[in-house]
Amino acid sequence: MSIEFSNQTRTQNIKTLKTEPLDVLVIGGGIVGAGLIRDLTLNGGIRVGLIEKGDFASGTSGASSQLIHGGFRYLAKRDIALVKQARKEREILLHIAPNLVKPIPIAILRYKGDPYPLTGIRLAAQYYNHLSKSDTTEKAKLLLDVHKIQTIVGAVATNGLKGCVVLWDSTVDDARLTLATLKDAHLNGGIVTNYVQFLDFIAQPDASNPMHRVIAKDTISGDCFEIAARKIVSTTGPWTDQLWCKDPSYDGAPRLVTENAKGIHLILPRCLAGNTPNQHGIVTLTHAEKSHKGKQRAIFILPGEHNTSIVGTTETTPENGPESARPSAKEVAYLLSEAQRVFPSMSLDRSSIIGTYAGIRPLIAPNHSKQENGGRNFVSREHIITESPSGILYVYGGKLTTHRLIAEETVDYLAESLNVSRECKTAVCPLPSATPDELNRNDTGKGDTHLVDKERLIQRYGILGYQTIKEFVHKDATLAETISSSLPFVKAEILYAFWGEMAITLEDLLWRRTRIGWTQGQGVDIAPEIAQFLGKRNNWDQERVKSEVEKYKHRIHWLNHNL
Repeated sequence: MSIEFSNQTRTQNIKTLKTEPLDVLVIGGGIVGAGLIRDLTLNGGIRVGLIEKGDFASGTSGASSQLIHGGFRYLAKRDIALVKQARKEREILLHIAPNLVKPIPIAILRYKGDPYPLTGIRLAAQYYNHLSKSDTTEKAKLLLDVHKIQTIVGAVATNGLKGCVVLWDSTVDDARLTLATLKDAHLNGGIVTNYVQFLDFIAQPDASNPMHRVIAKDTISGDCFEIAARKIVSTTGPWTDQLWCKDPSYDGAPRLVTENAKGIHLILPRCLAGNTPNQHGIVTLTHAEKSHKGKQRAIFILPGEHNTSIVGTTETTPENGPESARPSAKEVAYLLSEAQRVFPSMSLDRSSIIGTYAGIRPLIAPNHSKQENGGRNFVSREHIITESPSGILYVYGGKLTTHRLIAEETVDYLAESLNVSRECKTAVCPLPSATPDELNRNDTGKGDTHLVDKERLIQRYGILGYQTIKEFVHKDATLAETISSSLPFVKAEILYAFWGEMAITLEDLLWRRTRIGWTQGQGVDIAPEIAQFLGKRNNWDQERVKSEVEKYKHRIHWLNHNL
């Protein structure tokens, strides 16, 4: 069944937002907003819409560490409940998004002088896995043989290497998980739009009118319009304070802090041994701080797509707003030097870097955490759901792993407030993805002779996306051609990003829908050819084609300015 989710869908949804009052308006199209609108639509009985000022997952939710994890480090803080909660959410995501969320073994390396003994880490890892109901193959293990360690993770430094402990977490393309979640909301009646910016609150409910009213702007056309909703929920992540300061009940106190909120990542040529899905990830403590008698930090090196590795992350204070987040020269040098230390046989310098990205974590202000989160006075990655005196609901804090739970708790409150029956289905209803039964039931094989990369397409786009791409190719066999000799992407999936995934710009396609921007060359060399192809298929004139290419090149240059 082909379901359109395109610019035309977006245009129709904007018309609906202008004319039809909602029960709930969600502001923010990252992973938390996506999870919230999905839960609301699956619950039934609630008319809901979502607006996002940029592209979906164009903020923090597309610039994370790409991990679904239980928070192993929180065991040292004895926050067992938090870890158990996150491990449960990992289990749920493995079940509902099996094509996107993949188990990954992670080797925690320990060198001479590092804190925490290997035996203690092993016991903690065994307990960590005990909190999970994953396949019995996910067993923590201790390795002391440095040659064996190199066999599974690659040519890591052996000088002072005492051993490693292997435990299991999961990896995911965060932007694609966000998109799949939003697409499911669309399939269930949600009114989802990107490139629609919230501007201001203009009316609150009173005795004569039960509706909030906001003014929003279609940033593509420039048109401003009003949206009416009984409830408004902010899921704007690090942009929360920008929205909060426009709230009629704003009291001048920020909800978030920026200290240590910025995290950057490097995309490098493959460092790790093995091939996906058998590649291990690495977690190790940094050494740069030791020479300055500072506290060591944990960094990771994880397998990326197309023979790459992702290195992260940092905890620094951003200089400007979240929309300006990009790696600084100092941050790049820091992570690069640590990667070189871990893999001394590789020649890593700035020219080795394929790309970089950065995001801002929505860290809760200590004063607010103390006030509304059980009296604990610390900056936390946990979440808070609160309603302002003017009736605006704010969801802030949290992380990728627990987004579904955050949505469940928020909808519990909304359903009661709206006097709607409540049945949370998000833990049992799969996203539009592929399971063996689904594939056998729905896949007729038509058009397969032209698609040689069937498994990759299913893993990336789910069964519905794969079937639509297959239909495109069945109608036009030339769409099975790859867009580049060095990349597997075919022309049909380029079209699908715009027809079935609401891509609007070339950057949406290259940076988030396909992650071509995370491959060698970052797609800059093939951007003109792809834009010309899209121009013919999507009726872009030559001015639009040229503008899309220039905007994308400028974005890549801006991100890599400090390389």
